[in-house]
Amino acid sequence: MRAVRQMRAGRAGRTQGPDRRQQGRRRSLPDRLPARLPHDDQRNLRSAKSDRRAAPSVKGPPPMPSHRPRATDRLRAILRPGTATTAAVALLLGGIAAPLSSAGAQAIDHGALEALFGEPVTTSATGKPQRVSEAPVTMDIVTADDIRRAAATDIPGILRQLAGIDVWEWGRGASDVGVRGYNQPYSPRLLVLINGRQVYLDHYGMTAWSTLPVQLAEIRQIEVVKGPNTALFGFNAVSGVINIITFNPLYDTVSNATARVGTPGYAELSAVRSVKLGDRIGLRLSAGGTSADAFDKRVRADDRQILTKPQRRAFNADGLMQVNDHSQLGVELSYSTARQNEFFPQWEMNIADYRTLSAKATYALDSDLGQVEASLYHNMLKVDVDSASFPMLNVTNGVTVARVQDLFKIGTDHSVRLAGEYRHNAMDNVAISGGNTSYSVWSASGMWDWAITDQLALTNALRLDHLRLDRKGATTVYGEQAYDRTMTKPSFNTGLVFKATPQDTVRLSAARGLQIPTLIEYGYSESRVVGIDPRSGRPIPGAFSGNPNLKPTTVMNYELSYDRTLPSIDAVGRVSLFFQTSDNIKALPGYTPTRLRGGVLPEFTFTNVGKSQAWGLEAGLKGKIGGDWRWGLNYTFERIRDRLTVNTTAITNSTEFGRETPHHKLNASIGFTAGDWEGDLYARYSTSYDMLRRSDNARQTVYDRVKVPSYVTLDTRLGYKLTDATTVALQGTAITQTAYRQTSGPAVERQVFLTLSTRF
Repeated sequence: MRAVRQMRAGRAGRTQGPDRRQQGRRRSLPDRLPARLPHDDQRNLRSAKSDRRAAPSVKGPPPMPSHRPRATDRLRAILRPGTATTAAVALLLGGIAAPLSSAGAQAIDHGALEALFGEPVTTSATGKPQRVSEAPVTMDIVTADDIRRAAATDIPGILRQLAGIDVWEWGRGASDVGVRGYNQPYSPRLLVLINGRQVYLDHYGMTAWSTLPVQLAEIRQIEVVKGPNTALFGFNAVSGVINIITFNPLYDTVSNATARVGTPGYAELSAVRSVKLGDRIGLRLSAGGTSADAFDKRVRADDRQILTKPQRRAFNADGLMQVNDHSQLGVELSYSTARQNEFFPQWEMNIADYRTLSAKATYALDSDLGQVEASLYHNMLKVDVDSASFPMLNVTNGVTVARVQDLFKIGTDHSVRLAGEYRHNAMDNVAISGGNTSYSVWSASGMWDWAITDQLALTNALRLDHLRLDRKGATTVYGEQAYDRTMTKPSFNTGLVFKATPQDTVRLSAARGLQIPTLIEYGYSESRVVGIDPRSGRPIPGAFSGNPNLKPTTVMNYELSYDRTLPSIDAVGRVSLFFQTSDNIKALPGYTPTRLRGGVLPEFTFTNVGKSQAWGLEAGLKGKIGGDWRWGLNYTFERIRDRLTVNTTAITNSTEFGRETPHHKLNASIGFTAGDWEGDLYARYSTSYDMLRRSDNARQTVYDRVKVPSYVTLDTRLGYKLTDATTVALQGTAITQTAYRQTSGPAVERQVFLTLSTRF
């Protein structure tokens, strides 16, 4: 009876039986998955997995399907209601040893789990395989099929179709992504990961999406987690997490080449290749590059002088080795360059040249103490930023992260993850040469997942960060001694998931997230002219400085969501309500001096400027009609109320979230597959909102508000299979208009692409 209860609860521990140490060599992590199934179903599963190995179309980016793959047919038969396998899948859902992993870790076979569950699964939140509806956080998954069928050719364009997501496109390749509002130039509130490695840029906490060393064809899924999740995911998870998971080099085979041309002046080449070195070593290599003409419609005269042709180059190598039957070793190397026009947080256009380099090693061990994983990676960044009003900024930043975690079960109903992390982040001084600003962070975290009953589960996570700040060399207006300081801050996540019926799930959650000040906010230092003395006509010098006393922004989030499966129309729906508070909002130096040094020299520093509240609703529904049609619809309502100490009488600071967030957004999509043809249409509506622009004149510097009118855009893709391996597609974004305003920068132009993609 206990075993039956364990399987029904979906939280079973290790099965009883002889001591595993007496059964010979331990089997590898993926090999132990089918051992949990009845003997007849084991044979079916082995046959299905054999089909996956023989068919790159299943293991790589899926082609346009003319029929359902045999592996899926067999697995659906295996998982028919009433079979013993159905109970086994419930057991797997509760936490088999093989797929226990950290956020984004690669030491699991996502393909096998996806085939077993009949839908994409996530291991990011708790380390165990879960359906999205059963995770303790609000999450959307963008699949490889969704990516292939998208009209957009980059990740921000694909994310735009999700509820609660704001994308500001400043130019080709340069976008800022916000989750549930608070978007801004160089948006610093989002944690972006590729296979567990952070790819946001640590000098300012921003994400330069064109520098991500990943090709769309090698992405298995993109997990979008909404709300603050610092305790579960780590640094910078303030408004959300974008977790990009690529195809596993050991378990998946993906080989693809893509050529794309389009407007304005767009050209792209990319290739992905999987290589197997025996049965125990897998390697995936990818490389790609793009170039295009800049958006040049509705461009201000001063911006037109610095327009540049955007371009991108990226290379990535990802290897995974089965060291022995119970451990794996992974190594990743990547390099990227990008040049583009983007916008400073001061709302001014610039030219940015990026170079990134990273190296990562992971080791996973399945032991009697649980699933232990250790990782070490180093990210390097060099970026040169130039604009009309600011001096050339040369940023050199390096971050090293070491992490160890253990995920294990206590009894049958409790899963625990304990982790320790060390992080060192250093940046050479910007604007004034000599020395550097750095901090070291020691972090401890724990997660406890409790299956209270068959229908009720509680997940709690707690994290404690201890930061030590340091600065050497050229100092700021505060002096070097002010940087000898420490702080210790907690964060938490808690989520209660109630499976009311097989079709209905209710989720109640609360979270506290931290936005730690960045190295720019701590250590920037610059002297320049800030105005003209109206009496003498002489320039007025000023000092712009980072602030070692800056407080972290604390974000509290409360959320209630309801997921519903609608078998009668083959659809799933979700409604989410959230309320969020942000205290100690951080702001850039404004154009009102923070203080006057010696009563004469104005000083402008990064400061905390008050608090803000946000509340909103997200509702979505998506489904299929027969086997050929698919559709989706989602709506977002959001309001932000700022209670800031700046911009009370005049716009002197660049922080103004409430006006910059549209209150209503609506996305709709419809698509079909008919033989060798495949087509999709995407529509988006947004109400109007205001954005700032920096404008200079001879006497003073102010911000102007720019109205972004409400808009409707249509994107589309039509694809045709020339052969089983080769597809040609025509894609278009904003197809009904020449250009439209999305930001206070250049207008976003209509783009049309012709794509040829082949598997080999």
